[in-house]
Amino acid sequence: MFRLLACFAFSLLAFVATSSIAGDNVSVDVSYANEIYSTKLSTTLNAKPDAIYRLLTSYDELNLFSRLIQKSKLLPNGHLQLHLKVCFIFICFDKQQTLKLTISKRSITGEIIPEYSDFTYGWLKWTLTNHNNATLINFDSEITPNFWIPPFIGTLLIQYKLKNEAEYSVLQLEKLANNRQ
Repeated sequence: MFRLLACFAFSLLAFVATSSIAGDNVSVDVSYANEIYSTKLSTTLNAKPDAIYRLLTSYDELNLFSRLIQKSKLLPNGHLQLHLKVCFIFICFDKQQTLKLTISKRSITGEIIPEYSDFTYGWLKWTLTNHNNATLINFDSEITPNFWIPPFIGTLLIQYKLKNEAEYSVLQLEKLANNRQ
């Protein structure tokens, strides 16, 4: 058992180390304290903020630019329901997240509704800023999953996965925003 864990940890560290080579445009920080994963992400997209905002608020089409979101649906009560599939190396999780949304001109905030989610606590916030005809995105979140993730390895995995998915989403958002203008 120890050998299996050691091999897994070594593979994970090698996998995470190679992720820092690509995607200098995306800055990601993940920390863990008191059972809460805190995330900060920032990046710049080569598209206008209004176009990016329209895509981020096209709630039934969020899977067009996110590989994590299998299905998204705006419920009649205004809550956003997300069906997520998250895979780390060879382990996959199918999870649900339901968010109470608060929308303003250039920000989207979601508060996790625990009784309809696989998370006991959490919130997320997207903030869009115009930056020389491009969009600066800042994403902040805190989540507490109702499933166990090993704290040290979990933080590395989440940071790697978030950076990898953000790089993918940036490319997709830019492509969709520029094609729809």
